[in-house]
Amino acid sequence: MGFGGNRLRLASLALVVFLTGAWQTTGQTPKPARSATPNAAEINAVLKELSDITGFRIRHELPFVLVTKAQVNAYVKDQIKRSVKPDEIRAQETTLKKLGFVPPEFDLKQTTIDLLTEQAAAFYDFRRKKLFISDWAAVNMRDSAVIHELAHALADQNFSIQKFLGKGADNSEASMAREAVVEGQASWLMLEVDARRNGRTLADPDVARALMDTDTDSTDNQYPVFNNAPLYLKKTMLFPYDAGEKFQQAVFLRDGKASFAKVFKDPPESTAQIDDPARYFNREAFTTPKLPRPAEHSRPYVTGSLGELETRILLQQYVDAGTAKALGPDLKGSSYRLDQKKDHRVTLVYSSEWRDEVAATLYFDAYRKVLMGKWKTVDVKSQAPDLFEGKSEDGYFKVIRDGIRVLSEEGFENPPA
Repeated sequence: MGFGGNRLRLASLALVVFLTGAWQTTGQTPKPARSATPNAAEINAVLKELSDITGFRIRHELPFVLVTKAQVNAYVKDQIKRSVKPDEIRAQETTLKKLGFVPPEFDLKQTTIDLLTEQAAAFYDFRRKKLFISDWAAVNMRDSAVIHELAHALADQNFSIQKFLGKGADNSEASMAREAVVEGQASWLMLEVDARRNGRTLADPDVARALMDTDTDSTDNQYPVFNNAPLYLKKTMLFPYDAGEKFQQAVFLRDGKASFAKVFKDPPESTAQIDDPARYFNREAFTTPKLPRPAEHSRPYVTGSLGELETRILLQQYVDAGTAKALGPDLKGSSYRLDQKKDHRVTLVYSSEWRDEVAATLYFDAYRKVLMGKWKTVDVKSQAPDLFEGKSEDGYFKVIRDGIRVLSEEGFENPPA
C-alpha cells in the first residue's frame, strides 16, 4: 500500500496485515467438527484431504493455537500498528470519503478492527505461518473456518501468499483480483471438502449450484458490526469469498486439478475478470484513462482506479441495484487521483471509460445522481446532455462526457476550467 502518488487499494486493512478469516455471513454451514477443539491429527487429516483435491504438497506440519476474542482484537490492533502507517490509513479513509463510499465521520481503522474481531472464527497468519483458532465460535462455524484457513496454509506452502498478494499491492484492481484468488479458492475448497465427505463434488454443476447459491445480502444478528458497516465495506469484504469462489469453480470446470495452481501462476487482473471468467480466459484488459494534470500549487496525494465492483457499489448506493447490475459490465476502465494543496484542500479528478457512447451517457446521467446524493447541498450552475457543473459544500465541481469517457472534477476552490 502506498500514498503520495502511489495507487491505494480501497478495502479493509485485512489484506495489509495479512490476516484472513473465513467470513461467516455467507450462510454456508458444513457439517460439525469431529471434536469441539481440533487436534493435530484432525488438522493433518484435513490437510491431506486438501492436498488430494488440489495436488499441492504438504511440506511441513502446521502449528496452531486457540485464542480468545480479546486476543484477536489485540492481535489485529498490533498488526495494523506494525504494518500500516497512520498517514496510509488517513489517506485511505480520505479517499473513501471523497468518493462518497463512507460518511464524513467514518473511522476506517476502528471499524476494520471491530469487523475482523467479530468475524474471525479462525485465521492463518502468513508471516508467522501459524493457524489461530477461536475458542468462542460455534463448533460448526469453527470447523468450516479451520478448513478454509488450512487451505490458505497449504497454498502458502506451495506459493508464497504474502508475495502473491504483495505483487498486486500497487494496483487496486489487481489487488482485489488476487485477494479473490486466495479467498475464493479457500472458500471453494471448504465446500468441496464437505461435499466429498457426503459423497458429492462441485464437479457436478447441480451440487455446485445448490452449495454456492446463497443469499449473502441477508442480515445475521450475530454480526452487528458487519450489518451496520457501510455498503462499500460489506461488498468489498464479501467479494473475494463469494465472487472468488465462483471464479475458482469456473476455472476448475475448465482446467480440473490444474486450476488450483493456474490461478496463482497466471492470476486475474481485475474484478471484471473475477465476475466474468470469460474475460479472464480471453485476457480482457482493464484500461486506465489519462487524467488532467494537478492544478497549480497542488500535488498528487492518492491515485487509483474504480473497477467494476466498486463502480457497481457506487451506483447501488446512490442510484439503484438495477442500474448497478446493468451498467457494471460495460465499464472498460477508470482512473482517479486525489490532489492536495498546501492549505490541505483535497480535490478529486475521476475518469471512466465505457464500452460505447450509450453506456457512457447512461453513466453520465447516473453519476449526476451520485453527486446529488453524496453531498448535502448542491447548487447547479449549468447542465446539458454532456455537462453538469456547480458547487457543493465540498467545493466547485464539473462533470463532462466526451465520447465513451466521463470526467469529473470535484472539490475545487474555483470552477474547473
